[in-house]
Amino acid sequence: MFDSFPTAPLALALFVGATATAQPRAVPCETGTRRIELKTEPTGEVPELCIGPELSTALLFYGAELLGNGVAVEGRERFTLVEVSNTMLRLVPSGRVMPGERLRLTVRFKEGEAPASAAFWLVVSPGQVEPLVEVYREKRTLESYQQEVHEKDTQLHQCQEDNRSLLAEKASPGRLTGLVATGLMIEEGIPRKKITSSIGMHPGNAAEVARAYSYRSNRTVAVVVWLGGTKGMQPWQAARAELVGPGRRPLRVSPPWQAEPLSEGVQSQRVVIEADATEAESRGTFTLKLWDAEGTRSVIVTGVTFP
Repeated sequence: MFDSFPTAPLALALFVGATATAQPRAVPCETGTRRIELKTEPTGEVPELCIGPELSTALLFYGAELLGNGVAVEGRERFTLVEVSNTMLRLVPSGRVMPGERLRLTVRFKEGEAPASAAFWLVVSPGQVEPLVEVYREKRTLESYQQEVHEKDTQLHQCQEDNRSLLAEKASPGRLTGLVATGLMIEEGIPRKKITSSIGMHPGNAAEVARAYSYRSNRTVAVVVWLGGTKGMQPWQAARAELVGPGRRPLRVSPPWQAEPLSEGVQSQRVVIEADATEAESRGTFTLKLWDAEGTRSVIVTGVTFP
């Protein structure tokens, strides 16, 4: 039997303020647009790009056109999409790629100018993906540099806002008083929605999903899933999470909270995932992905909606 679930405001209060340490990434992944300049003379350096299972990465080429038959992707059979146009290459790996795996991508250009080709390492990094990469075979424009500076300024501003928010939460009281003091709770409390019957589970999940609820506060949303251990499984703990909505739009997700590792014989282990999102940003159906620290065992839940 599963543990009885407390009232909605108290339930969310139990995990507000819970923190965890994110695991380091093997490869630094750009959060915005990645920009790469190809040198006329080869340097021997091969850029590394972060790709993720079932997530799209697009490469836009400036100053060169691709040869349609000049694109070679190692492990091509494990990509659900390799789409080539004159100046764009779009890649979507399937769920068969493995975390940490390195696949070589080689492209050749139509014109005879140098460089005639370029190579990249595609590094599978669960939970981290570079959706847009701009590749320049000529000098970048001033506007391109200005756009990059603007993106970095935006990221810095967001980090400063996150830091202020964390400091405010640290200074505020905990539990229900903290929800009221920080302005997270609306007058009606924290809306809750039971989504157990509407979600779908990936057949390769590392654990069984017994039930699930979603929540909404003034500035955040949350998903709470109860996982059950499978026969013969090794202990499993959620270390990274991702919530992807319509148009493959990800939300800003905090590290998941789980009291202790899930193991064989445990019927109900709660995992809490919280994300920054307004009501408009959290409309539609989302896919929840959870990974362990090694990124080798995951739990994927589709059909997540919020109140």
